[in-house]
Amino acid sequence: METRFNQLSLRARLACGIGAVIVLMFVANIVAVHAELLATRESLRAGERHALAWMLAAGAVGIALALLAARLLVGNIRRSVEAGVRFADELAAGNFDARLPVKNARCELGGLYAALNSMADRLQATHDREYVQHAELLRTNRSLRMVSRCHEALVRAATPEELCAAVCRSMVEEGGYPLAWTGAQGNGGELLGGAIHGSAEGRYAAAAGGWRSGSGIAGVGLDALLGGGQRLQRGEYGFASALALPLRTGALEGQAGGVLCVYAADPAAFDAAEVALLQELADDLAFGLNSMREARKRRAAEQALAYQANHDPATGLANRTQFNDRLRQAMVAAERNGRKVGVLAISMDRYRGVKVGLGHDACNALLMHVAMAMKECLREGDTLARLLGNEFAVIVPDMAQDEDVLQVALKLLNAVKLPMRWQDNIVNTTASIGIALMSKDGNDASGILRSANAAMAHALGLGGNRFRFYAPEMNERTSRMFAMEAELRRAINQQELVLHYQPRAAMAGASLAGAEALVRWQHPTRGLVPPGEFIALAENSGLIVPLGAWVIREVCRQQRAWREAGLPLVPVAVNLSPRQFREDGLVEHIEVALQENGVPPALLGFEITESMVMEDLDDAVAKLNELKAIGIKLALDDFGTGHSSLARLRELPVDFLKIDQTFVRQLGSEPADEAVCRSIIDLGHNLNMHIVAEGVETLLQQEWLRAHHCDEIQGYFYARPMPAAAFAELLAAEPPRSNTMLPLWRAINNKG
Repeated sequence: METRFNQLSLRARLACGIGAVIVLMFVANIVAVHAELLATRESLRAGERHALAWMLAAGAVGIALALLAARLLVGNIRRSVEAGVRFADELAAGNFDARLPVKNARCELGGLYAALNSMADRLQATHDREYVQHAELLRTNRSLRMVSRCHEALVRAATPEELCAAVCRSMVEEGGYPLAWTGAQGNGGELLGGAIHGSAEGRYAAAAGGWRSGSGIAGVGLDALLGGGQRLQRGEYGFASALALPLRTGALEGQAGGVLCVYAADPAAFDAAEVALLQELADDLAFGLNSMREARKRRAAEQALAYQANHDPATGLANRTQFNDRLRQAMVAAERNGRKVGVLAISMDRYRGVKVGLGHDACNALLMHVAMAMKECLREGDTLARLLGNEFAVIVPDMAQDEDVLQVALKLLNAVKLPMRWQDNIVNTTASIGIALMSKDGNDASGILRSANAAMAHALGLGGNRFRFYAPEMNERTSRMFAMEAELRRAINQQELVLHYQPRAAMAGASLAGAEALVRWQHPTRGLVPPGEFIALAENSGLIVPLGAWVIREVCRQQRAWREAGLPLVPVAVNLSPRQFREDGLVEHIEVALQENGVPPALLGFEITESMVMEDLDDAVAKLNELKAIGIKLALDDFGTGHSSLARLRELPVDFLKIDQTFVRQLGSEPADEAVCRSIIDLGHNLNMHIVAEGVETLLQQEWLRAHHCDEIQGYFYARPMPAAAFAELLAAEPPRSNTMLPLWRAINNKG
């Protein structure tokens, strides 16, 4: 067993040794192989390194060569692309002359360039066609606008001058021509008329050569005018082209005709179609001018016929036909407006004597002399007509009262009396005037004229140089009026006028604020004549000027007398009449009256009405400012009854605003009048004026005015107008003798 075991162990050891040898051999082989492998690897690595180095070197060289080739290729492509972009930009900018250079048409780029150049050729041809079409369209549009405006001028123009100007302006503004002018020439070569339009240089050049007032037509225009046909010339007046077109149908009688000249800056302007269009316009212009001239002739003839049908050929005045027509119109207007119409028939008293003594020519001259003299003294709305021979007639429309015709008759009588020099003679004549009034002396034009002629015959029968009314009562009234005028003139000279004073009281403090001077006429037989019976007569006759001057002096004299008597003084207001207010020297007269009596200007006031200042506001304001500069107080009387506006009222330098008594009369019972008074009070206070209410007669009126802050009141409730002696008693604060003065006396003295 053991042997066996040993044998087995030996065998095992032997096997192990053999195995170890084998393993060692195998390991040795492996090591040898590994060494060989390592050697081989090293050699391979060395080869690889050499190969890699060569490969890297070859690759670097190839890459460099490739990069160089690519750079050359990319540069060539970039230049080609840039050339293409520039070509496209130039085409887009409208430069259709741009082209790409083609060196080799066989290559792709050469073929592309050739194709692009061919496209550019086609684009240029298309653009050229479109440009020509667009230019033609623009020219057609300009021509259509020009023709349209010229035809519009033919329809709308009122005069030949306006038509010529409109046509020339249309050619320049719509047709695009730098200069156009037209003119008509007389037989003597002078320029009769026309128009020019264009640039300043063009107008100057034309005026220097072919469109000169007083020098006639020259240049291409003269050639067309004399030759009777179109003329086209290059380089006239600094323009490349000039076309002259004769106005073939517009020649006036005795004239050579007219011409239309058009200028252009284009040497190739005025082709056949354009010339035909312009010639058609010239023919239309000529036809329009001729039509206007013929229409003007017809209108002139019609006007001459109408003038002859309605005017007297010797004097130029209205004749009987026009007189009757205007008289009917005046009567219709008077009936509608509630006014009156007067008719005056006039005959020259010495007409036959002048005709016999000096002849027919002297009579005609006398007719013209008298006609012009009478026309100058009439109003704008009056009508003066010559009816027959030495008979005239006058229509006086829109009269407020019958007596208004008297002033017209007096003016006419004085106008006819003006002497006329005829050769070595002085011719004098007078007139007989008959007056008839609508409704009283006739209801139609022929009836009124017959009545006026009958009254004229009556005046002539009384010796002439006078006027008579057809109605007897009007003659009686006129006689009384003239008699009263003579008496009033005497009254002014003989101191028959007296002043009464109506007090004015202040609401605050119940004190006497002033007075208003009212003129009265102490007639020797009729007693005290109220102003309503003679103030209007004085105004119409002009006596209001000396009468008003007397009132101013008398007020100043009375103020001095009261001061010398030791009485306290209050301002006294004087009413100014319209004629007195317009008189020159009014301010100087007032200053003299104040200085002579030593009266302070603050003690003298003046009352004016709205109608006095609104006729000529600027002059009125200037005169009022002169019065204010003296120190005089001014009041606007009867406010609310005139036609003044608020804008004008604020311009008036007045201190007092007097509410008219028509608005005061029904205070407390009439809401409309109360609203008017409130408005006037507020308005006056806002304009820094004192408010005075006129015509206060009841306690109710007084309390209403007090409650609404009226500054002063004036009326019978406090005192009636009184003589100077009674007003002196009031100034002295003595108890009044009249019960009507008692309330005012109590107010002044604070007595119950």
